[in-house]
Amino acid sequence: MGSGDRRVKVPFEEWELEALHEVARKRGVSLTQVVREAVRRMLEQEREREAIERMEAVMEEYMLRTVRAVEPLRDELELMREELRAVEGAVARLEGAIGLLREELSELRERVSVVELGAREGGRKEEGVVVRRGPEADAVGSEAVALGLSADELPSFIKDNPWVEILSRKGRP
Repeated sequence: MGSGDRRVKVPFEEWELEALHEVARKRGVSLTQVVREAVRRMLEQEREREAIERMEAVMEEYMLRTVRAVEPLRDELELMREELRAVEGAVARLEGAIGLLREELSELRERVSVVELGAREGGRKEEGVVVRRGPEADAVGSEAVALGLSADELPSFIKDNPWVEILSRKGRP
């Protein structure tokens, strides 16, 4: 045996030693060979167990790192969900506002159409009827036509106002 050999003393009970002798006899080998084989198997099993423990430790560390990496992602995902809910709420409010604006626009279009129709009909009434009026009535009537309104729709400060007649003549020959 060289200097690198290590000898280990292992105490055996009498019955264990007898069992080992029996195994050696059945195999046709020496007791030392049987013991060496058993020790070699035990060492292999110990190495396998140590390798498994090292693998388990590496796997556990990997799992811990993965969990540590996933936790911030989970928090970030929750924040993104909250932001998405806020955006969805804003979109819903905007869609509602757009709906209201569409309704208002439709109402305004209807009003403009009614005013245009009224102005056209008012102009036709004036064309079809010959009415004798004085200069003041002409001035009020021309103001009404200029504004697109009938004489009845004029504000009170224009009706019977002498300045309206004077101003209406201005610029005429």
